[in-house]
Amino acid sequence: MRVLHVVQAWSMTFGGVQAVGRALVRAQAQAGLEVEIATTNIDTPRGGVLDVPLKHPVEWQSAKIHYFPVQCVSLLFSMQLRKYLSMHCTEFDLIHIHGLYRFPPTYAAYVARKQGVPYIICPHGSLDPYLYKRSTRGSVLLKRVYERLFDLPNLNHASAIHFTAEEERESASFLGLSAPSFVIPNGIDWESYKKLPERGVFRTRHGMGNGSLVLFLGRVHFTKGLDLLIPAFARVLKRHPDAHLAIVGPDNDGYGAKVRGWVTDHGLNEWVHFVDQLHDADVTQAYVDADVFVLPSYTENFGMTVVEAMACKLPVVISDQVNIHNEVTESGGGLVTHCDVDELAKGIAGLLGDADKRRSMGESGRTFVRQQYSLDRIVARLTKEYEFVIARGSGGIGVAR
Repeated sequence: MRVLHVVQAWSMTFGGVQAVGRALVRAQAQAGLEVEIATTNIDTPRGGVLDVPLKHPVEWQSAKIHYFPVQCVSLLFSMQLRKYLSMHCTEFDLIHIHGLYRFPPTYAAYVARKQGVPYIICPHGSLDPYLYKRSTRGSVLLKRVYERLFDLPNLNHASAIHFTAEEERESASFLGLSAPSFVIPNGIDWESYKKLPERGVFRTRHGMGNGSLVLFLGRVHFTKGLDLLIPAFARVLKRHPDAHLAIVGPDNDGYGAKVRGWVTDHGLNEWVHFVDQLHDADVTQAYVDADVFVLPSYTENFGMTVVEAMACKLPVVISDQVNIHNEVTESGGGLVTHCDVDELAKGIAGLLGDADKRRSMGESGRTFVRQQYSLDRIVARLTKEYEFVIARGSGGIGVAR
């Protein structure tokens, strides 16, 4: 089976869709699928472009990556990508498209539909109503126009829409999409988590001592609920004066300045540590060294860091706006709160004061992740959906599941 993934950007140092895509593509190639990626050379989120070949594909993890230059950054328009998709779309059995609202996914869906190639769209949270409300009046209008002209027709005529959580599918129901859909979560490479490192390296490196450690790991962004976490941690500190908070991740759009301001306003500079983006083994080490992971997001399509934390036996406290909150409750690996400072503080403080409960949650969460989110399981399920879509052909014919 030949599968083409179309992704807006493929920066090897950035998380999010790119990190999920890299893990999936690697596992699919290992499972015997013939996988290629069509993307741009934009270096998300740092800006600029990647130092990659543009005239021939790059071999990566038994897959091929085709990078294309961008002529209009705001839409990620690429004449070369347009030409490639027009000429080579029919060489693939299926096109798996990631994201919306930019030229690469929009044109990939259009040309696949035009040429009769089955295609699946994975919105990756792009259809969440919360994001519309946070947009400015002008950007909402532009988004609606773009949807009406391009993305809604592409979605409605898709062979299937791939949601990564049932909550994501439900939140998109206001659009009344007619295409069939399925839910398959993101996965992790369990081999990377089978043997966890010894505790202590992350704490020592960043001067966090031996007290309780609360960890936030992700983009420093307004959607992540850091305006809730900072005052909540101030309350936690009154019950656990030895506690520290580590905020780990890249700063998006200068939002980190606001967060640092809140830390200063609450007199927390001594107990809150800002750490730039970590990668690979350093990320795992941060999870292992922490006592509680927290993600109080106002909107979260999936929450890959939640799954990673649970894989490292780390109990989690998340908001009920993280789309896998039902799964976290089912697993017994964490607590779910509303986007509320009091609830968040109570949940964190309660876990810090109960080591036995943390251990029990950690074990339960790790078992659940191994059983539900291992990539070999995810790839097998996704391959069956591919086969179902290909057998029925393009054009959205099928039954939603």
